[in-house]
Amino acid sequence: MTSSSFGSRLEESVKKTISENPVVIYSKTWCSYSMEVKSLFKRIGVEPLVIELDQLGPQGPQLQKVLERLTGQYTVPNVFIGGKHIGGCTDTVKLHHKGELTTLLSDLNISTKSLQQP
Repeated sequence: MTSSSFGSRLEESVKKTISENPVVIYSKTWCSYSMEVKSLFKRIGVEPLVIELDQLGPQGPQLQKVLERLTGQYTVPNVFIGGKHIGGCTDTVKLHHKGELTTLLSDLNISTKSLQQP
């Protein structure tokens, strides 16, 4: 019984985190895809809230399970913008290349550095 109430408490805390922070990345410090997404946001001048699952001890895997339940995605990075799940690294980079990432961010009044497309 306690584990399910614990799970729903974690779920509430995830929902609270993603609703209170415009950009949230659930990440792992060693994950190259996570690094890529974090550096993408750094390049466009946006400071996301980064939660490193591998630094949370036993709560990390539990949080990852909650994220999977909420989003259907088990892998990191798990990216949220404006409380909406936008996906992982590939999804985020794709949005960026289509110019939609900056649109999502500017809808939240988050200014981004304009990047020259390569």
